[in-house]
Formats: sequence, structure tokens, C-alpha cells
Amino acid sequence: MKTAQQYLILVYFICGFLPLSHAQNQAQHTEYNLQQTKENIVLDGELNESIWQNTEVATDFYMNIPQDDRPASLESEVRMTYDEKNFYFAITCFDGQEGYVVQSLRRDWDWPLNENFSIYLDPYNDFTNGFSFGITPYGVQREGTIDEGVNVNEDWDNKWYSHVKRYEDRWIAEIAIPFKSIRYSDENKIWNMQFFRNHLKRNERSSWIAVEQQFTPSALTFSGKILWPENPPPAGTNISFIPYALGNYDKNYIDPELGKGLNANAGFDAKIGLSPSLNLDLTVNPDFSQVEVDRQVINLSRFEVQFPERRQFFLENADLFSKFGFPHARAFFSRRIGITTDTLGRSEQVPILGGARMSGKINEKLRIGVLNMLTDKRDDLQLPYQNYSVLTIQQNVLKRSNVAFVFANKENLGIEKGKDISQYNPQIARREIHNKDTTTSYKLYNRVIGAEFNLFTEDTRWAGDFYYQRSFDNWNKNGTYNHGTFIRYQRRNYSVRWVHTAIGDGFNAEMGFVPRVGYNQGSFSPSYIFYPQNEKIINHSLSLNVSYTSDSDFSRITDRSFSLSHDFDFTNTSSASIDVSRNYQYMFFDFSPIAPFNDSLLLQGTEYEWNVIKVDYISDRRSVFTYNASLSYGGFYNGQRFNVNGNIGYRFQPFGSFSIRYDYNSIQLAEGFGDANFYLIGPRLDLTMTDAIFFTGFAQYNNRFDNVNYNLRFQWRFAPASDIFLVYTENFAPNGPVDFIPGDNTKNRALILKLTYWLNL
Repeated sequence: MKTAQQYLILVYFICGFLPLSHAQNQAQHTEYNLQQTKENIVLDGELNESIWQNTEVATDFYMNIPQDDRPASLESEVRMTYDEKNFYFAITCFDGQEGYVVQSLRRDWDWPLNENFSIYLDPYNDFTNGFSFGITPYGVQREGTIDEGVNVNEDWDNKWYSHVKRYEDRWIAEIAIPFKSIRYSDENKIWNMQFFRNHLKRNERSSWIAVEQQFTPSALTFSGKILWPENPPPAGTNISFIPYALGNYDKNYIDPELGKGLNANAGFDAKIGLSPSLNLDLTVNPDFSQVEVDRQVINLSRFEVQFPERRQFFLENADLFSKFGFPHARAFFSRRIGITTDTLGRSEQVPILGGARMSGKINEKLRIGVLNMLTDKRDDLQLPYQNYSVLTIQQNVLKRSNVAFVFANKENLGIEKGKDISQYNPQIARREIHNKDTTTSYKLYNRVIGAEFNLFTEDTRWAGDFYYQRSFDNWNKNGTYNHGTFIRYQRRNYSVRWVHTAIGDGFNAEMGFVPRVGYNQGSFSPSYIFYPQNEKIINHSLSLNVSYTSDSDFSRITDRSFSLSHDFDFTNTSSASIDVSRNYQYMFFDFSPIAPFNDSLLLQGTEYEWNVIKVDYISDRRSVFTYNASLSYGGFYNGQRFNVNGNIGYRFQPFGSFSIRYDYNSIQLAEGFGDANFYLIGPRLDLTMTDAIFFTGFAQYNNRFDNVNYNLRFQWRFAPASDIFLVYTENFAPNGPVDFIPGDNTKNRALILKLTYWLNL
């Protein structure tokens, strides 16, 4: 009798479990059969066309957060079709009547902070490269490119069309993506696709293909198959001409000769589709004045800080060029083109005369990238004409891995052979000798060649990166190597990663980002994730990081750190972490951590060790009032440091937000070395009058350099990918007049009116 009862219980359990298992759409086993339409699809959010009633429906979305073992609490549905010009989506997101959580009506919104539905598309069927298109309940768009199978670069911009209609119990989005706006093979009849919904007010994320919580649902390996009944329509003639014209007033109060006064300028970009998957980009006299200025930082380290690339020309297929090496050992960094550093360490624009870039797929497995740019000379900085060239090749191997090669070449034109430009500019020479700076030297030529193997297993458990690079110039002959190894193993509850980097004393990548040379560095980082059955905690994790750095011949340790952290993700969308660390540094050059407030130096050959405790908290993202804060206290070289930084914001959705970014450092070094209070504050106002008219105004005050920067920007997107910008920027010293400007503390100001128009030929 007992055995029979046990059997019945087992049968009951299995029968109850099977429907749940069946409801999960499994990666690469779930298919959607496309149907072509002859109807004229009207993007109105009403789905009146007959194709929407007759086509298949992608549904049975599965939860990823807060739990990954059940269907979504409210369903989503996707219907797809196509004609000769566009790929169409009809998306239905069922919802309650509580309203929606969005930041504003501005394009290219932050994914975690806005309710949205996103499409992740892999038309190459290589699980590595693709495109992302997202829409909010208010019809605001976001697009990006995907590289390495998971990373989304949302700065990419292109033409597509959409309309959203909100109902009492759902919102419906209709989308049309022109085939001309994406790259694909018109001979490939299987595309990979994933759909991901961020239902923020419920703190619920769900996807069409079920994904366990430790993975990212946007990863292309977690995708279903979209089956074409025939070859996809060819994109046809694909030529876009994007001219611009601007007028500006520019005045420099420190050096009046640099102020241009009233001025006008014009130029253009062009995009030429050489094939559906290969594109040629051209630019003549480009202008990036509408690009938002960099957010300032208080850099207390000994090395350069990396800022992101936001210039549109460099963004499509950017991973082909920018991912060689590790983040602090890149062979190519596009911000080296058209941006340099003066003798005081300030960023300076260098006009780009023109350039060309060809990038994309030659066939199903082979990608290629070729770039050539020419910059103008800057007599005030004693910079000659400079030519930048990059060639990259990436061959897919195995299922998701690839082998890649890079050749980067920089030439200083007009420099006498056998001489170095630092001979013409003694200030540059002195800075190079003192800091061994590989990023602001100007040799006759500089070349880097490299090879890389990127490993991504089909089950996503293993990932790795193995590379080797060597540089060539007319200056450095020895120690010109750069190589590294990264390996990671990940399961549901734990992950382990190991990283090692070795860079020779003579390695010089002037087109790359290599703030430090002459070292060996290694780190070991295990972590364990807990998934408690708790109404308040989604998950929490313990992580350990042990790292060391030695000089290039392993003769001594120069840096060492040991840290332990505990991170929490809560069901109300907030998160927190606590971290304790012990750090060691050996000074291999003189360094003043609180310059310019005090020039006392930590001398070469001295060493320091200290402990730090750090606490971070991010508040409920759904609230109209949000904040995040990071507090740390502990040693700092031979003294103490207290730091608090974060952001406070208020959202008056959907029309905008106001926020204040802050960073405060109180540093007390040992007696005789001085002390300093550094602070940076940045208020910001974002207004979105409509989904096409935007205003951004923000200021940044950095007391370390006694500088206030204003940046006011008005944007009207009067047509897809076409804009009118009105930009005002100013820098001034708040605590007194600038040298040589009695009675005035303004350093420079500029007013720019710019028109861009995207024309498909």
C-alpha cells in the first residue's frame, strides 16, 4: 500500500511538472516560421492587418528575475512578417493599470531604468554579432549593435520606425526595421532571435527563450530560430548621404589666438552598402560638436583614465577594432584619433580632415575591418599631419569562438626621417621621460601587430581570451611585447576567473589605450551566488579577488591587493554591497596624489600598505526619487582617505528628470605631505518635451582644477536620424580671474548651431 501511494505521488509530481517544462521555450529548439505579407502595414498599434491574425505567435515568456523557475506573471506576444523592404514586428505586452516606469521620452534610454521590450537579432547565425532594437510603452526607441554574443553598444544610431498604442490592460508596439538598416546575408535562411521584457514596476524580467538567472538573456546563445520561407529580400541599393552644416561662435579668453570668433563649417558622412553584410563608411571634415562632453572624474591613481567613445562614425562594428587586448592593454582606441593631450594634461581637439572605414562580413565565418583617417596639423601643439590605419580580420571557429588579427599603423607626416617630434617640442620630451607615457608620444611612426583567440563555448560555461601583440617604432627596440590570458568557468551557483597580463618596458601603442607598461599582472577571482527563497532578496553573492603586479622581469612586486565582497539584489529593485580590501603599492616613479593642492612627493622606491572598507547602495529604481551612494574609509598611501560619491535624482515622468552627481574625497597624508579636500559636483536637467524634442543642461565643478563647465544642448529630431542641435558650452574659474584676464574668470565659451540630415539615395 505504501509503495502504491509513493508511486501515485511520483506520477502526480511528474504530471504536474511536465506542463511547466513544456512551457519553457528552449534555446535553438524553439522555431518561428515567417510569412511574407503583400499588405501595406500601417504602424498604428492596432494590428488591423490580416497578416497579424494569421501569422504565428511567439509567446510563453519565461521569468528571469526575480525567479527563473516559472512563467512570466503577465504574458507577452510577438508576431513577425516581412515584405520587400522591411522586417515587421507586432508586440503585445499585457499589463495592469498601475502605469509605467520610464525615465523620460529621450532616445537611447538606460535599459535597467525603463520598462521596455527589446529585440536581439542575430542575422548572421553566428551567435556572436547582431543588432538590438528596444521600445518603451511611450514609443521611445533604443538601438544598438551586439558583439561577443552579449555586449550591446547602445551608441549606434540608425533608421527604423515604430508606433505604440496603450490600452487599459496592455500596450502594443508595431515596428518596421528596414533591411537597409542592418547587415545580413541574403542567402542565410535561419536567423537567431531573442525577446526580452523589462517589467520594471513589478521588478520582473522575462524572455521568449528561458534563461537562468546567472546568465544574461540578451546573450545570443539563448535565442530561438527564425525560419525564412525563402532567402531574405536583398537590401537593394544601400547608399546613405549624411551632410551637416553649422555656424558657431568660439572665444578663448586665455589664448585669444585660439578663439575663432564667428565661423561656419560643413562636411558629410556617407554609408555605402557594398553587400548586405559589408559596409563602407566615408567621412569628410567630420564634426562632433553635438556629442555630449565627457563626465569629469577625480583621478587619484597614477595612470590615465579611459573615457568612452561616443562619436557616431567610430561605432558601427566597433568591436572589430577596439577589442584587441584587455581593457587596459588595447591595441586600438578610437579616441586617439582627433583627440590629443597638451603639456598640461588637458584634452585638445585635433581636426579630422577625412577618412574611410570598411567593415562587415565577407562570408558566413569571416569578418574584416579596414580604417584609414587623416588629421590636420596643430601648430600650437606642434603636431604634424597624422595618418591612422587599422586592418583587422576575424574568423569564426568552433561554434561561437573566433581567431582575430590586427595591424595598426600611425604615421607622423612631414617629420624629418631619423628625428622624433619631441625634439621639436621639449615639453613633450620631458613629459615622456618623467612619466614613460605611451599615449602622448609622437614618434615618426608607430605600429602594432597582434593575434587573438576568443573562446566562447556553446553552453556558455567557458569563456576565454588569449592574445599576443608586438609594437614597432623608430625608438623602442626591446621589450615591445604585450600578451595576456583570461579564462572563466561559470555555473549556476559559482564562477571562477583567472587573468594574466604581461607588457614589456618598450611596448608602445600610440593608437591604443595602454596607460602602464613594464609589468606582469595576475588576478584570481572566485565567486558564489545564493538564490534564497526569500520575499526580499533575489540573490546574493560572495566574491574574492586576489591580484598582484610585478615589474617586467619579476624582480619585485609593485602592486598587490586582496578583497572580499558581499553583494545583494533585492526584490524591490534596490541593491547593496560591502567590500573590504588590503592594498600594497611600490612607487616606481615619484608621485603626488593630492597635486596641485600640495606638491609633496611619494618618492620612487618607497612602499605603502593600507586597508579600506567600502559600502554601496542603490535605491528602488521604480521610485520617482532615486539615489545611489558609495562610502569608503581607510588608509591611503601614508595617510587616510574618506570618500563618498553617488547620484541623487528626481523623475517627473515621462517628461524628464533632475539629478546631481557628487564625489567628495577628504585626504590626510602623513605629517609634511599635506592634506586635501577634492570634490566634484554635477547637476543635470533632462527635459523631453516630445519623443523628438530634447533639452539637456548640466554643469560640472571640479575644485581640483578650479573649473566649472556648462553644457546646454537642445536637440530636435525632425526626421529619422536627422537633427538640429543648438549647443552652448563654457568653462570658467569660479575662485578668481584667470591669468592675463583681469576682472574676468571665463576661460572659453562657444555657441554652435548644427543641422544634420540622413538621406537615403
